[in-house]
Amino acid sequence: MNIGESVVLNLTARYAAAFGIMAINNRINQAVVTRSENDYDVQVYDDYDPDFEAITLIYGIAENEVKLRFSQMLESDGNGSIYAPPMMINFSREKNLIETEVSGGDAVVVERWGTKPWNIEMRGILIDLHNRKYPTQKVEDLCRLFEVNDTLKVEGDQFVEKNISRIYLKDVSITPVEGYMDTVQFTLAASSINEVSFTLINPNS
Repeated sequence: MNIGESVVLNLTARYAAAFGIMAINNRINQAVVTRSENDYDVQVYDDYDPDFEAITLIYGIAENEVKLRFSQMLESDGNGSIYAPPMMINFSREKNLIETEVSGGDAVVVERWGTKPWNIEMRGILIDLHNRKYPTQKVEDLCRLFEVNDTLKVEGDQFVEKNISRIYLKDVSITPVEGYMDTVQFTLAASSINEVSFTLINPNS
């Protein structure tokens, strides 16, 4: 794309190709991308709140932190060349119970109550607007993220409302989207994790 040129991106068709027709309900319809000197201006035509769906995954420490923001752009190196609409995120959670059946009846006594971590599935697409080719650089960014053998800090309304501040990744899937050479779909599976708040010296503190 040359400086000053605009591209109208049909995101509805790309979502449908990547995740099925049901995935495009109430999602982005289209985006107009205009290239300026060193960046891209993106105007999205939609009926959703982009701030609610924006999330940031953070790894590293202090000045070496790396942030991947999934909103209107995937911003890891600031070049704005890969368009990444907000991810679709599914949350699920179970109780951790110890149950004892009462002899001679169908009653159950719950001896211990607990709550398991959140299971999180994040699905999205990456689009190379600069070269209109397979988005190698951003796929590499995603792979480097998955190779982090540590917890990730997370930011975003969908995590805050569920009291999730850190997650760890368990699985990644990256698949080309048929009919769109410049687009790939990805899925990240993760679980929430809380910091351990006790020590062996003071186990009850």
